Amino acid sequence: MIKFVHPLRATIPALAAVMVMALGATAAPTAVASQRAPTRTAQLGPDALVSSTGRVITSPKAAAEAAGDHGRSGFTGRATSPESIIGTDTRVRITPTTSYPARATGLINRDGRLHCTGWLVSRDTILTAGHCVHTGGVGGSWYSGLTFLAGSDGGTAPYGTCWPRGTWALNGWLNSSDPAYDAAIIKLNCTVGNTVGWYGMWWQTASLDGNFTVVQGYPGDKPSEQWQAVDSVRASEVERIYYQNDTLGGESGSPVWQSRAWWQPYCTGVCAMAIHAYGVGGSGPNATNNGGTRITQAKYNSFVSIINTP
Repeated sequence: MIKFVHPLRATIPALAAVMVMALGATAAPTAVASQRAPTRTAQLGPDALVSSTGRVITSPKAAAEAAGDHGRSGFTGRATSPESIIGTDTRVRITPTTSYPARATGLINRDGRLHCTGWLVSRDTILTAGHCVHTGGVGGSWYSGLTFLAGSDGGTAPYGTCWPRGTWALNGWLNSSDPAYDAAIIKLNCTVGNTVGWYGMWWQTASLDGNFTVVQGYPGDKPSEQWQAVDSVRASEVERIYYQNDTLGGESGSPVWQSRAWWQPYCTGVCAMAIHAYGVGGSGPNATNNGGTRITQAKYNSFVSIINTP
């Protein structure tokens, strides 16, 4: 069964859209973290969500919340290289950012400086990369001083600034810095999604190879400006996907999304399938591709459980 979420009211045009993955930086932030993470137990699965205060959302609870859903729609109304421009730079600036889904994509600052990208998945919830909120691993720490500016456009914040009131990361990232689980979800102290709309998100177990991809976020070489690049999925793994959309550091947490027609299953409109997290680097057959954390059924269920939390 497909559930539909209605982010906007009469003030926003009824354009079909779906929750898209948050804007992702190419390399993990290097700023010194502040809060020490609470201890996690080995009994928790990698898809469980753990908050900065130690609250846990387990897979069984998350599955009960999602009830087998494959996608949601919103309606508008690595050890890696720090750079991942692959060949010719194909990025295009999005300005103004007051159209959808640009306005549902936001800049995450840390202590007033560019940190990462995030994207709305409900009226008060954003997705981003795990390394944007926590340094990773059992000895890691949570970042403080984070803010979210929907539709930031070259230093302007047309929809104001929001702060986290709850932050979760997947346990696979918190326990072992596993890039397959490099994802986080944040509850905001505002309901800006009611004004700007939000992305949809979806999952499937089949290969995503060949699917059109858009990565949209805030690269570090273009301060506070939103940029976009297009490509397609070059390779799929169970927990990750790879593509050659051009990105730079600061775009971690960006949505990897596509526009899906009304007749396509699970999600229609602007729908995210992954969270951008890494640039080129490392070894193996995908070393020359950028990559993101794939939204799977288990991750989707966990995200929905937080979205449904007041």
